[in-house]
Amino acid sequence: MIMYNFAEMMTSHVVISQMDKRHLYQVNFTVAVYVCRHFLRSQGDESPPDVEALIRKNLLPIRPIRPGQKNTRKIRYKSAVSFVYRVA
Repeated sequence: MIMYNFAEMMTSHVVISQMDKRHLYQVNFTVAVYVCRHFLRSQGDESPPDVEALIRKNLLPIRPIRPGQKNTRKIRYKSAVSFVYRVA
């Protein structure tokens, strides 16, 4: 829980510049957790990495919902598979 809170705090402090791009961007939280874990495990011998810069490098586009979309997604549920064939 401490690792999650630390990673969440670090990602909340990262400034994402939203330029004139097609998509909005968000932080890749999975990579942020790995960067924070590497930061916390780093020994005193080596210099610690710049956590905010490494997190800022790994961004994901946010998929926008298309305005005026008329058809909703049709979700098909998978039926259960019988395991009768496994009887020896």
